[in-house]
Amino acid sequence: MNIRCSNSLRLLFAFGAALWLVAPPVLAQSRPVLSVQVSNGTVRVRITGDVGSDHTIQYCTGLSRTNNWQLLTNLTPLLSSPFSVVDAGATTVPRFYRAFAQQTVPPNVVPVTNMVWISPGIFVMGSPTSEAERNTNEVQHTVTLTKGFFMGKYPVPQGDYVALIGSNPSQFTGDLSRPVEQVSWNDATDYCAKLTQQELVAGRLPTGWVYRLPAESEWEYACRAGTTTAFHYGSALRSGMANFDGRYEYDASSGEANNPSGIHLERTTTVGSYAPNSWGLYDMHGNVYQWCQDWHADYLTGILTQPPTRIYRGGAWDMGGSLCRSAQRLSDIPPMTFNDVGFRVVLAAAQP
Repeated sequence: MNIRCSNSLRLLFAFGAALWLVAPPVLAQSRPVLSVQVSNGTVRVRITGDVGSDHTIQYCTGLSRTNNWQLLTNLTPLLSSPFSVVDAGATTVPRFYRAFAQQTVPPNVVPVTNMVWISPGIFVMGSPTSEAERNTNEVQHTVTLTKGFFMGKYPVPQGDYVALIGSNPSQFTGDLSRPVEQVSWNDATDYCAKLTQQELVAGRLPTGWVYRLPAESEWEYACRAGTTTAFHYGSALRSGMANFDGRYEYDASSGEANNPSGIHLERTTTVGSYAPNSWGLYDMHGNVYQWCQDWHADYLTGILTQPPTRIYRGGAWDMGGSLCRSAQRLSDIPPMTFNDVGFRVVLAAAQP
């Protein structure tokens, strides 16, 4: 889902230098203002903006047409103004900063429990050619997401699925906190449609807001949470870091490596059993793959696979580390079900 750059960009800041970009106010919000202070080797980024508005601060190390902007933080919402953020990753290399305000979420949007707000931004989708065991369908390209969205903190648990649908297709039962699996893409989109209808009737959603599967670009953007490494954990996935086949660990510089003593549970685990990424999303690597909205197409040409298949992402309990990478792409036809494929939901304003 490649979307044109937002006009909400307000300010770029480098150490000792500022670049102002003139743009009209968005949704009647005032322009966020940044300043940078360096003291004893510590960089503090100070933002002044509307209290109660969602803001994002990003940084990069150089300015060009292909900037690789990285997430520094999301202020969701900005509780006080001004607000200071420490950039612990700043080095002697100058960094440029920018802040932008997000769209206003209507007050009558009340997400179901365990949803996390993901602010819009720019990221590089895909994997670098240096990433070991990457696939040719992971060509890197810059994606701009101009609209934020809520995303489920976890893959949909069996308990939530049973409560809405009335049945449990999963193989690994006995704990309703495990992710639902053996659901097809059709099942997952049906769940989203029924959840939307339920919440509309309950008055918790305005017209035009829907629950749906994430677009593939939304999924990878949310998974990376500002990182550019093979996993949001870093460049390597070791046994015990996620629910995957830990006998086959992975490092981006050398590829998959056998670990005979690695943990392989041979089943799903309770959602949220491992460390989250910086957005508070769990199980983005391992446990179960997650269906996305998109058909599987080539990044550069947009040509669909034959036969057309739907994307799923994230790796699973029975997969080695290389298949759990942030950029890894797999797909299958919409009616297929597997005991290692589930889904998570997104809540967003419908596209015009």
